[in-house]
Amino acid sequence: MAPTTRKSNGIARRPTARQPIPKNVLVELSVSHNKACMFCGQKEISEKLYGQLYQLNDIIVHYFCILLSSRAVQNGADKEGIWGFLYKDIKAELTRGSKETCNYCKKKGATISCCGVKCRKVFHLPCGLKNGSMHQYFQSFKSFCQQHRITQTVDLSELQNSGPIQCAICKDDVTPSPLPNSIWAPCCKRNAWFHRGCIQDLALSAGYFFKCPLCNNVEIFKGRMLTLGIYIPSRDASWETVPNAYVELLERHSSCNAVTCLCPHPEKRKYQNDSSWEIILCNTCGSNGTHKLCSSLKCDQAWLCPGCKVVEENRAKEMIKKLELPELGDDGDGGISVMFEERMSQNREAQRRNIELMRNASRTFSVDDPIVISDDSNDSVEFMTMTYIDPPKQPLMQPVQTPQIRLPVIASYASIRGRNRLGRRFTLTNQSRPMTYVISGSIDLTLDNDDDVENNV
Repeated sequence: MAPTTRKSNGIARRPTARQPIPKNVLVELSVSHNKACMFCGQKEISEKLYGQLYQLNDIIVHYFCILLSSRAVQNGADKEGIWGFLYKDIKAELTRGSKETCNYCKKKGATISCCGVKCRKVFHLPCGLKNGSMHQYFQSFKSFCQQHRITQTVDLSELQNSGPIQCAICKDDVTPSPLPNSIWAPCCKRNAWFHRGCIQDLALSAGYFFKCPLCNNVEIFKGRMLTLGIYIPSRDASWETVPNAYVELLERHSSCNAVTCLCPHPEKRKYQNDSSWEIILCNTCGSNGTHKLCSSLKCDQAWLCPGCKVVEENRAKEMIKKLELPELGDDGDGGISVMFEERMSQNREAQRRNIELMRNASRTFSVDDPIVISDDSNDSVEFMTMTYIDPPKQPLMQPVQTPQIRLPVIASYASIRGRNRLGRRFTLTNQSRPMTYVISGSIDLTLDNDDDVENNV
């Protein structure tokens, strides 16, 4: 939410006090010029309070004095006049201000009005700042007197539970209360209090890169700071504009730091070539180097400077203590850290071989297959060989069961009793009612056709 108009992008040239001021050219003045602003009458130059002091022909104004004037109009582009404020418009605003009296110093030339409802206070910028005024440097550039200034809303829990707080920028004590000199960061909430002056200094230094110094939040923090009257210039950060600020990052260390340099060349520690006197940098920090022969290094062997070697050994000892591994001795070549890496690589190789054995389902395990187990449950590493007493057997194939065929059940007859001889009575018991038949012939009970049965009855 950087300002979209009335930008301050810097000025190209700044003539000395003895040089004449060119016409129709915007000039940034310095303290040596000893000139006062025609709006507020102050000679002080402070980008934090009043902005830079500029001169355009016979007009001399502070940037904030013209920026915050109630009736000032920006009719030109940024490169025209004083950052868009044309010469005739500035003249008209000076004429209007000559008729207004400041409510604080009682002098003419006041051009800043309070935007509070039914507030008629008019004042100079320096007079308003001394009496607690607040100004917004975005969109319509509103100004408020001490009575109508915007008060920051803070959760009551943040106020009640906050003890002595330090400003995260200057580390001095800050009052944890929404006062004119204290600002609370809503993105960080608890204990995120700053001095207003510290936040303003940070904004002037950071420019486009302005963000919360605690959590690096941009949108929430930047929007709230603009609302509370923090001026954020539309320019690069100060550390980006310093000439050759990062040149040292392109430099490579090129000297031998061994205790005893064996190089016979006159330049000795500075000399290097592509053979035995090549300078190898520290594999960790890169800020120390040594000749290969000075440290008895092999072809592609890495090298650690004494400081980094101590750090790596201490780290390895802590790791060994944490994993409860047996102590490893220093053989003088690779140190504890090298032996520890070898042991860990063996463990990883054993795990890989185990996975390959487990996935090889086509081959049956033999009793002599070694199984290396890495137990990570208690952060310890063990090596053992496990053999099977009985080799695992392949699962047997289950026989395929064929479905059984059942004969149809005659549901209309509960039972059949009688004899199938001629002239003998035969009783058929039906589910609904009993019936008695006189059989004159033989009955074939295997027939499925009911008509055939009736013909035989």
